[in-house]
Amino acid sequence: MCEVELSTRVYVKMMLHAARYPHSSVSGALLGRRTPGCLTLCDCVPISHQLPLALSLEVALTQIDSWSALQGLVIAGFYQANSGLRDTSINSATLRSASLIAEYQDDAVLILMDNERLTPSPGIPPLTVLHQNSNKNWVPKEKTLVMWGHWEETQRITRHLLQAKAYQRLIDFDTHLEDIRTDWTNEALNVEITRLATVANGST
Repeated sequence: MCEVELSTRVYVKMMLHAARYPHSSVSGALLGRRTPGCLTLCDCVPISHQLPLALSLEVALTQIDSWSALQGLVIAGFYQANSGLRDTSINSATLRSASLIAEYQDDAVLILMDNERLTPSPGIPPLTVLHQNSNKNWVPKEKTLVMWGHWEETQRITRHLLQAKAYQRLIDFDTHLEDIRTDWTNEALNVEITRLATVANGST
């Protein structure tokens, strides 16, 4: 079974997406690259802050697929955070999207955020990573197969950006469809996260 490693950028952007729309269900695409025995999730693209329509979701995934290929990445999964504090259900649009991705990408994953533990300092990652079993059902992946390269650093960067209200600058695809001038790739945030990670690692 393939190991999955989550980067700082993926976690931070999922958290910012959930923070921007705390009373809504949010979802997005996970981008990564595969090596033998491992899937590394390098980035994510926030897509929706409501239950997405099938057509708008298809448009989003098509554009994301083209853009990610230019970055040397593939769509490797999907994520969701619910609007209800104790809601751990997975909506039909997320299941449909994750299952479609799994048809094209071996070892695709589905991440469900745990709303009760979505705090700036959660201690342990507030999410569940799922994969498809042999019956095509989405089940939790063994925790020993979910890797975090820099969890303490990731938490510090997340706290910093939440305190700075950086979530107000995050753009999802829903917002982009309302105003096509907005950048759904969130390049400015990506640069900022990379800069903070570089500082945390003591690099220049």
